[in-house]
Amino acid sequence: MIELLLFLHILLFVFAFTFTAGISILLGRVAASGDAKIIHTSFTAARPLSMTGGILWLLTALVGVGLAHAYGLALTTPWLVYSYIVFAVLILTGALLHNPWQAKVIAASGSGGAELGALLQSPIHRIASGVSAVSVLTLIYLMTAKPG
Repeated sequence: MIELLLFLHILLFVFAFTFTAGISILLGRVAASGDAKIIHTSFTAARPLSMTGGILWLLTALVGVGLAHAYGLALTTPWLVYSYIVFAVLILTGALLHNPWQAKVIAASGSGGAELGALLQSPIHRIASGVSAVSVLTLIYLMTAKPG
């Protein structure tokens, strides 16, 4: 049973990462084109996948808590507590920065113009992407090294 939970935890992590970070990298390249029609089509098509990725992150966490319990770990073990904090940062970054930015880009790319240009030049996406990347790398470190 533990092996199945571990497999599921890793599988969910991979898909969550792919549907959020992988798509975000692609959308960043599409946005760099500046072509409103391509941006609108790509961002609109990617939106359900990004949202699914967020849900997969939550499922990854739930399975992770189940896995920790199955291993007999106290849920207050320091590296788990650090993981909860980093995970919260990751989820909040997605919900408060990535998600609204994507929605604004979709709305603005429908008509093109200065608003779209301003959104694409805004540092929000780059900052959110950096915070997300550091969060994911920190989670990988915490899950593998299990410090403290």
